[in-house]
Amino acid sequence: MPVFTAVSVRRAVAVALAASSLVFAAGCGSSDGTSDKPAGKDAAKSSSSAAPGTSGDAGSAKGTVTEARLKAALLTEKDVPAGWKAGPSTGGLTFGKATKPECQKLMQLMQSEAAPMGAATRQTSNFEYGLQQVFGFDGDKAAGYLKGFDATLAQCAAFTVDVEGEKYPATVKPLTVDKAGDEAHGYELVMDMGPIKMGFHNYVVRKGGALSALSTKGKQPVGIPAAEYKAVTGTVAKKLDQAIQD
Repeated sequence: MPVFTAVSVRRAVAVALAASSLVFAAGCGSSDGTSDKPAGKDAAKSSSSAAPGTSGDAGSAKGTVTEARLKAALLTEKDVPAGWKAGPSTGGLTFGKATKPECQKLMQLMQSEAAPMGAATRQTSNFEYGLQQVFGFDGDKAAGYLKGFDATLAQCAAFTVDVEGEKYPATVKPLTVDKAGDEAHGYELVMDMGPIKMGFHNYVVRKGGALSALSTKGKQPVGIPAAEYKAVTGTVAKKLDQAIQD
């Protein structure tokens, strides 16, 4: 059992406040669908691999993943329950790094990062109770990212998260989701930060070279009500299916 010092408690509170802020924070982009492309070498690779005039298009077995298609896959206020107010970006949101490398993708899908997951481009939509991120990948990298995802959930039933040098236990359990796209997965992730527990219900659906990921928060340590989660994730899957045509 970890020993919580005054410093570690302050860090836990700071992370929890970020997660529980009025608007769920996203690192780049906002509810208006602003894009986020990888920086540095990754950005150069993304722009050089795109055909002229495609605005960073990424190849896909299910149609071309253009930024316009990613924007079309974003939720709007019309797509979510009444209490889900859309809001602007409020800065980067991270919960630390998994000490088990295989568990890091579970963290990446629920937090905003500057160059996430090796994606060529990203669109985000922020709401009071959730963060949606839609990623466009080159080639078959989206399928590669989710390869063996169910096994990853089993391997990460319990792991540790490093938050600025402090270690906190985390648990994961699969959530049942309807079949959608080429594949869909759901999981609850709970971080025990001593005085504070944070729980999130997460959903990711893939179609071709695009991933749409939703991370929701609510009464801790569990996510939003099951019926609400099912309804919103169903809309996420439907919008991705409509946006990424064969």
